Amino acid sequence: MLRATLKSLLSRKLRLVLSGVAIILGVLFVSSATVLTDSLSDRFERLFQTVNADVAVQVQAADPASQQAQPPLLTEADLDRLAAVPGVASVSGDASATGVIPFRAADGKAVPSQAPQLGIGLADTGDDDALLQVAQGRVPAADDEVALTRLTAEQAGVTVGDRLRVYVSSTYETSEYEVVGLLEYSGGRATLGGETLVAFTVAQAQQLFYGETGVFGAAQLTADAGIADNELKRLVAAEVPTGFEAVTGAELADQQASQFTQLLTFVNWFFLGFALIALLVGMFLIFNTFNILVAQRSRELALLRALGASWTQVTSTVLIEALVVGLIAATLGLAAGVGVAAGLQYVAVSALSLPAGGLIVSPTAVLASYLVGVLMTVVAALVPAIRASSVPPIAAMRDVVRPDRSLTALTITGAVVTAIGAVGLALGLAGVPGVTAIALGGGVLLSMIGVALLSPALTRPIAGTVGRLVSWGTASGLGRRNTLRNPRRTAVTAAALMIGVTLVSTIAVIGASLKATTTDLVENGLGAEIIILTNGQQLPTGREGFDPQRLDEVADLDGVSGTLAYHLAVLTADGRPNQIVSATDLSQAGSMFAFEIEQGRLDAGDGEAVVDVNTAQTNGWALGDDVVVDMPRGGERSYEIVGIYRTALTAGLILPRSQVQYLAGPLAYQGFVATTPDADVARIVAQTEELMADYPLVTVGDRSSFVQQQNQLVDILLNIFYVLLALAVLVAFIGIINTLVLSIYERTRELGLLRAVGMSRRQIRRMVRVESLLMAVFGCLLGVGLGVALGLSASYAMRSQDVLSVVSVPYGQLAGFVVAAALAGVVAAWWPAWRASRLNVLQAIAYE
Repeated sequence: MLRATLKSLLSRKLRLVLSGVAIILGVLFVSSATVLTDSLSDRFERLFQTVNADVAVQVQAADPASQQAQPPLLTEADLDRLAAVPGVASVSGDASATGVIPFRAADGKAVPSQAPQLGIGLADTGDDDALLQVAQGRVPAADDEVALTRLTAEQAGVTVGDRLRVYVSSTYETSEYEVVGLLEYSGGRATLGGETLVAFTVAQAQQLFYGETGVFGAAQLTADAGIADNELKRLVAAEVPTGFEAVTGAELADQQASQFTQLLTFVNWFFLGFALIALLVGMFLIFNTFNILVAQRSRELALLRALGASWTQVTSTVLIEALVVGLIAATLGLAAGVGVAAGLQYVAVSALSLPAGGLIVSPTAVLASYLVGVLMTVVAALVPAIRASSVPPIAAMRDVVRPDRSLTALTITGAVVTAIGAVGLALGLAGVPGVTAIALGGGVLLSMIGVALLSPALTRPIAGTVGRLVSWGTASGLGRRNTLRNPRRTAVTAAALMIGVTLVSTIAVIGASLKATTTDLVENGLGAEIIILTNGQQLPTGREGFDPQRLDEVADLDGVSGTLAYHLAVLTADGRPNQIVSATDLSQAGSMFAFEIEQGRLDAGDGEAVVDVNTAQTNGWALGDDVVVDMPRGGERSYEIVGIYRTALTAGLILPRSQVQYLAGPLAYQGFVATTPDADVARIVAQTEELMADYPLVTVGDRSSFVQQQNQLVDILLNIFYVLLALAVLVAFIGIINTLVLSIYERTRELGLLRAVGMSRRQIRRMVRVESLLMAVFGCLLGVGLGVALGLSASYAMRSQDVLSVVSVPYGQLAGFVVAAALAGVVAAWWPAWRASRLNVLQAIAYE
C-alpha cells in the first residue's frame, strides 16, 4: 500500500504542487517572523552588551518613568561616597537627556527621527577605548559649542565649523551652537540604532538638563580586579542614595534591549497574522484539492477495496499523501522564510548600524514550521481521506461512482451555525460582562463558518445570476454551467477568497465610519479653524509642546477671533495610572469643543474639575466625588467633580488653567485658533507656523489637515489589511488555478468531444475564463456581504457607545474589491485555459 501510495503521489505531482503553495506561504511567514526576531534580538542584546562593556555597576533612578517634574539627582558628594566603597575602581557621572533635537541647516526644520534624540555631557578623557570617539575636530570646551555623531551631522547637513540650532525640551528653548567635532562609536559606526546625539560640555549639559551644575542623572562604576559585578553591586548598595538603585552592566543591557524586544514582539505577531491568513485559506485549498482527487480516483480506491485493502489502509493512503505534501511545503516554506528574514535583517542592520552577525535559526523556528505546515495539511485532508475510505468496492465496476449529494442537510447546518454566530456577535457587541471577548471572537468565527457552509446553496442563485450577465455565446454559457455543475466544489474554492475579503470589508466599513465620524465632529463640533498639535513620541507630561504665550501673539493676528491653550498629561488619578488629565480655560473650552453638560456645571474653580461621561463611568466617578490626582509638582491634590460633560473631541479629567503650575512643565500640548468668517486661513496658518518655529515637535494646520492627521492611524490600519487581502487573494487564486487544472484533468474526454464537434481553442479558453471569473466574483461577493454585515454591526454598536457618530459604508472601495477579484479571476484562468485549449483531440477522446 505504501509503494502504491507513493507511486500514485508521483503521478499527480503538478496537481499537488499548487495545493502546497499556500502552506509554503504560511510557513514562510511563521519561520521568517521567528528567525528575524530571534536574530535582531540577539543583535540588540550584543549591541547593549558592547555599550555597557566597561560598566560593572550603574547607579540610576529607581523609577525612570516617574511623573515627578524633577527626577532625583546625584551630587559630587554622592559620587565621592560611591568611589570610597572598597572594590570600586572608578566612578563617572552621567548627564544625559532625551528630547534634544537638532535643526536642519538647509530649511530650518527639525531633524525627523523615530529613534531617540539624545543629548549628553562629554568630557575629553583621552581614553582611546571609549565607546564614543572623536572622528573629526574635538570635544566641546565652551558652553556655546557642541559635537555631533556623524549620522546627526549628516541629517542636519552641517560639519565642523558650522552653526547649529538645537532645541532642548528640558529648557523649552532653542539655542544656537558652534559644531566643533564629529563623533563616532567604536568600530567606526556612525550610530548605534538610528539615534541623533548632540554632545555639550558636562557643565552645560547639567545646566540644560537639570537646571544646575555639579549634579548627574546616573553614575557608572568600574570594579577592582577580581571583583565580580554582582559582588560590587552588593558592596555599593548601602551607599546608593534614596530614589536610586544599583544594577549590573548585564542587567542594564537587558533593560535597554528589552525595549527593542517589545517592538520586535509586535513585528513577530504582525508576521504571524499574515501566516494565519495564509494557512487558514490554505486549508480550504488543501481540502478542495484532496476532495477533487478523491472524486477522480474513486474507481482506483474502490479497486483497492475490492482487492482487500481495509478502511484504515485507504484512509492512510490519502493522509500519507497529505503528510508528504506538508513535509515538502514546510521545508520549502522554512527555506524561503530564512531567505526573507536574511533580506529584512540586512535592511535593518544597514539602517540601524547594528553589530555584525549571522541568522539565528532556532530549533523553535524549525519545529514550528514543520508542525504548522504538516499539521494544517493533514487536518485539511482528513475529511477527504475518510470520504475516500467510504467508496464501496462495487464502484470499481461503474463509470459514475455516486450522484451529487443533497445540499439540504448542509444548508440547515450552515443556517444554524450562522444564527449561533449572530447571537454571539449580538452578545459581544452588547458588552455582556464576562463574555464580551469570547462572544465576539466566537461570533465572527461561527459566522464565517456558517456562511461557508451555506455557500453551496448560494452558488446557483448568486454565481448563476452573475453568470447570466457575462454569458454571451455558447462558450460562456458552458462556463457558467460548469461552475454550477458542482456547487460544493465551487463553494469551497470561493470560500478561500471569502475569508480575506470578509476581514478587509469589515475593517473597511469600520474605518470609513471612523473617518466619517472624525470629519463630522471636526466640521460640525470644533469651533476652531486652525489646530496646533504636538507630535511627541512619549506620553504627554507638560514638558512637550509650546509656550502658551505664543498663542497671545497668534490672537493679535488679523482674522483671529479667539485662541485656546490645552495642556495635557497622563497621570495617576484615584490610584489608577494612565488617566488623561488636562488643564485649560474651561469658559472657552465649552464652546470650542461643543460641550454638552450632562450634570452639574462647567465653570470649575481651583480644587474643582469636570470629567466626560465615559471616563466617569469607567472609573466609577459621580458628581460631587473627590478625585485625588498625583501631580508632578505638589504631590497629591484633591479635586471635586462639579460637572460631567459629553463631547467626542476630548476626554478625561479637565482642570482649570490655574492648575498648570502643578504639571511637569508649562507647555501647552495643543492649541486651537478660531477665525472670523472672512479670514484668510492659509495666511494665518503660515504666520502661526513662524511663531511656533522654535518648537520642533509642533505642527500647525487647518481643519482639513487636522482631519487628515487624525485619520492617518485608520489609513495605516486599512493599508495593513489591504496587504492581508492581497495575500488572501494570492492564495485563493492559486486555489482557483488548482481547481481549474484538476477539473480539466477530470473533463479531459469532455473537452476532447467539444473540440471534436467544432469548438475552437479560443472558445475553450473563454469557457475556462468564465468559470474562473464566476468563482472569483462569487467568493468576493460572499466576503463583501458578510464583511459589510459584520462591519455595520460593529459600527452601530460603537455608535451606541458614543464612539461613532456616523456609520458609513465605502461603496466605492467595496465595488473596487469585486472588480479586482473579477480581473484576478481572469488572470488566474490564463494557464488552465491555455492548457485546456492545447489538449490533443484524439487523445482526449480516448482518455480514461
